[in-house]
Amino acid sequence: MRRPPFQESYVKRVLAIAGSATLLVAAVAAIPFASPRAAKKSQVMVHCPNGNNAAFVTPPKITIAVGDSIEWRMTGQVVADSLSISLKNPDQAWPFAGPVPEGTTSASTGNAVTKGSYGYNVHLVCRVPGGGTHPVTIDPDIIIE
Repeated sequence: MRRPPFQESYVKRVLAIAGSATLLVAAVAAIPFASPRAAKKSQVMVHCPNGNNAAFVTPPKITIAVGDSIEWRMTGQVVADSLSISLKNPDQAWPFAGPVPEGTTSASTGNAVTKGSYGYNVHLVCRVPGGGTHPVTIDPDIIIE
């Protein structure tokens, strides 16, 4: 028994649409996902007191992503003999891979591994004009998203 032409044409269209949908699903599955974001190193510039200006860091609060790192660098007219970093809350774990940084004119972290907000201290031993040194502590924040 022969089917009427409209039914055969209808079946062909349904099969064509189903085939196109399968091809579309296969094409979407073949699209590569975005590659992971490359880690970046952010810088915090550290300034010893100078004249009537107090010690400070720029930026005073830094926001980074998990996987990123931070480098603290001395800048300005007055330099420090040492620079070290510590968390304000001794109950918090250091959120970076590797040890807490200490250095002479710069200090770096490993990559951030834990999200959260972290108050930290920058400890400096700044040179005083005319000789000698003066200990200074600055207390900015790190936010890891």
